[in-house]
Amino acid sequence: MSAANVAPIWLPVEEAAERARVSKRTIYNEVKHARLRAARIGGRRELRFRPDYIDSWLEQSVQPVEVRRG
Repeated sequence: MSAANVAPIWLPVEEAAERARVSKRTIYNEVKHARLRAARIGGRRELRFRPDYIDSWLEQSVQPVEVRRG
């Protein structure tokens, strides 16, 4: 099977939260405030996320931390 025939991966909320290492509440809150892209399935409230949506959101949310040594 070629890469063109591979279906994209869509993560449920639980797996999106695991990927980002945050709570499900954080995922729902970020979607609510339009900071995290998601897809609604079949007009229901169920959300799905592409892994690249999660990765992009994390990159945009990064806050540099200064580490002091010695």
